[in-house]
Amino acid sequence: MEKRILFRLTGVKQVPLTHLAITPKGDRIACGTSDARILLINPTTRKLLRSLTGHQSMISSLAFTHEGTRIISSSWDTTTRLWSSTKGSQEKSVLNHTSEMKALAVHDKTARGAVGTRDGLVKVFSLKSMKCMRNISAHIRDISGLAFASDGTYLITCSWDGSVKVWDLNSYNLLKDLVRQKERIRSMSFLPNDSRVYLGLHNGVIRSVSLENARDVHELKGHNDIVSSLSIDPSGTLLVSGSWDRTIRIWDLSSNTPFAVETAGTGISSLAWHPSAEYFYATDFSGTLAEWDLS
Repeated sequence: MEKRILFRLTGVKQVPLTHLAITPKGDRIACGTSDARILLINPTTRKLLRSLTGHQSMISSLAFTHEGTRIISSSWDTTTRLWSSTKGSQEKSVLNHTSEMKALAVHDKTARGAVGTRDGLVKVFSLKSMKCMRNISAHIRDISGLAFASDGTYLITCSWDGSVKVWDLNSYNLLKDLVRQKERIRSMSFLPNDSRVYLGLHNGVIRSVSLENARDVHELKGHNDIVSSLSIDPSGTLLVSGSWDRTIRIWDLSSNTPFAVETAGTGISSLAWHPSAEYFYATDFSGTLAEWDLS
């Protein structure tokens, strides 16, 4: 694989990039920082388009909505905010909580979002008004991952408490207690066909579980530290994983085997595929945004 540096934060103090999101067209990337900024970057020109400020603490998660015209951000400052990605301005409506917000997912078609907090609560909210529609007492520890079903009818949650749960978004009742384990879950990704969930664990293992049969489990082993980010390509055939062990691995999901291992200079914080699936992006603790070309 070929690595290309798209952007690097410079300064006396090293500031990690904490999360990234990409527009459906792949023409803009949003990166969150540990010092509460959101950086909007053009991946083609490698130029910083604008820096969005308003949060008071680390950006924990980002997502584009409305075909890339809006950005939703969650932060350790206990707020989730809505921004115009074209104007660079923040909308007035803010979703508040009493605990740090740590994970985020959005579903454009149903105009709903979900944010997970350090105290184990999940807040389902309106993307239009940013108002909370329902609080779900989902877990007893930090929420580490959220994913909507493709049709928006249910929500998958995972946590540092080692469990994965599935929630009906019509009744907000628990549909399935899918996974219970001792090891902390640090990241999650969901197949586009809604069939399997992939869990990045604290001990470096990636665990794959079928939504239909919780006993149908596969383990992908290779990392030796926290699996901090997982991303499945749009076709559902490749998984890229990033870890605090300073490596990136690409897995063939038809055989659950890695076909590429790349060494990074520092721990990986976030990963996302380009819509074309020809390359993916990674952010790391050194404040670098890189593009990895599979060709």
